[in-house]
Amino acid sequence: MFNHKFYSISSKKYLKALLFSISTISAAWADEHVPSQYIAPPMVNIPAGDFMMGTESGSSTAKPIHRVTVAAFQMAKYHVTVAEFKKFALDTGYIPDTSCNDYMNERWFAPTDKISTSSWDKHRFQTNDYQPVTCVSWQSVNAYAKWLSDKTGTHYRLPNEQEWEYAVKANTTSRYFWGDDIDSTQACLYGNFADHSGEYFASKQYGASYVGFIGHVNCDDGEAYNSIVGLYRPNPFGLFDMVGNVLQYTASCFYPGYQEHTKEELDSSQCENIALRGSSWHNPPNPHAGRNRVKREDSSSWALSGFRLATDGHHAKTELSTAKFETALKQAQATRLATRPKLPAAPKYIQLVQVKDNIFKLSWQRNKDADVTGYEIYQSNSPHTHKQGQFFKRHYEEVHTLDATRSSIEVTLPSAGGSFRVVTVTDNFTSLPSLAAAFLEPKTLNIPGKINVQDAIALENVHLRHIKAKDDKPEAYYLLKLNGRGQHPLVTATFKVKVQKSAWYRLNYRAKSRQTGVFFSLWQNNTLLAKISYDPKVDDKTSNRYKVFLEKGTHTLQVSVVREGFDYWSMDWLEFSEEN
Repeated sequence: MFNHKFYSISSKKYLKALLFSISTISAAWADEHVPSQYIAPPMVNIPAGDFMMGTESGSSTAKPIHRVTVAAFQMAKYHVTVAEFKKFALDTGYIPDTSCNDYMNERWFAPTDKISTSSWDKHRFQTNDYQPVTCVSWQSVNAYAKWLSDKTGTHYRLPNEQEWEYAVKANTTSRYFWGDDIDSTQACLYGNFADHSGEYFASKQYGASYVGFIGHVNCDDGEAYNSIVGLYRPNPFGLFDMVGNVLQYTASCFYPGYQEHTKEELDSSQCENIALRGSSWHNPPNPHAGRNRVKREDSSSWALSGFRLATDGHHAKTELSTAKFETALKQAQATRLATRPKLPAAPKYIQLVQVKDNIFKLSWQRNKDADVTGYEIYQSNSPHTHKQGQFFKRHYEEVHTLDATRSSIEVTLPSAGGSFRVVTVTDNFTSLPSLAAAFLEPKTLNIPGKINVQDAIALENVHLRHIKAKDDKPEAYYLLKLNGRGQHPLVTATFKVKVQKSAWYRLNYRAKSRQTGVFFSLWQNNTLLAKISYDPKVDDKTSNRYKVFLEKGTHTLQVSVVREGFDYWSMDWLEFSEEN
């Protein structure tokens, strides 16, 4: 007999189970396929601790060094990406509150009269959603953090300066968390900096060059501009791109140096300047104590500045949106690493040997990579070109093209001398130029008389800048050096001089500096003659305020410059006149 009661109960159980199964499958399908309203960033637990913040040398903005204690917190593993910020923009109808500065020309980011049409999601350096979001203001960054906090229930914020410096150092005491790296050969393993790729593509595309400007590291990180986050090795805490790629906003007000300030002065909703930390693709790495600033209410934002988030305490939960983001990021990283350009190495061991009269043998070490198809030879007949900065093709002309089997060529130079550079060629790219191979007779300069900087027999850590004659203005050369906010190498310019007699001489010079005080030291052979100061209120072209005693005979005369902190200085000439 048919049991209606049993059938009814069984049907209800089956229907309930079926509905539960369908809802579970639907939820799982939704989790898997429906786009999340937000992306919770991958976070790294940073342990509590203390460290020495600031520096004893270098920029005064990071002095004095002092001990700081930091509570446990979390720092985002990566910069906030375009993909993450896009969720915020779509959900809120975000309208940028600043213009985007992504200008680029032979003077890099020199101002133009063009009105910017770029934005956070569309500018010349933004090519992938997994690059850091840039061209956003400090106010927009904080609005994003509040929005994400409301969405997730976790209080996200910007890190303050103390947290940022503690996190980047990660209990290390060297210049960088990967070591002192004096020769700047290891930086490319850990970040995206001004490097070989940056020099190559910027010079090709815009005529811009780091040479004779801020310089570049002696390695290739594979990226010219903004890169996908997480392509390089992390620091000991497991944080990626803490230096390099883009500068990072903090929650802290910026004041030059670490002094006591009132609560009102430290209120980031009221102060004039906000602290930026780290380095970008446009710079060599800054020492970790280095600081930058941006106006809190600036009307424009840079394609060089981004941010990462922080939270208080430690949290164990990982959201589904985080896992999905990291999976997609890994795919984007793998695609980029498999397809990004690989530049050939510049030729090494360049030699120029005189065979007879004006005939020379130019040689180099042959590159045996299978991709190499040949070499290009560039020549300049100017005695000063090998000392100049900027894009090398401004000063050199291509004179020979050779196949990949060659490692030498016979060349000619005029009696006044000149120099050569060699470039490696592949089907798609060329290398940066080799070091210059030069031949010229050192010029002996008479004292009393004027010493022009282009007549230096050697320059270290500085380059010449050349201005062509125009209208009523004659041709001009000068030394030019841009120093960042860290410590800087010794700059020297060495001259060969013939002093007519042992005597006291008045010294005048032409130069400019952003700093006052001691500017350079003057040496005759190994003897310190004087320390010369710069004061913008004094005209040292005619001041006669310096006197030095010079020994008769032929000597080397050396100008040495050491700057601490930011400076942008130039020097044209020195002049010695006999004391009456």
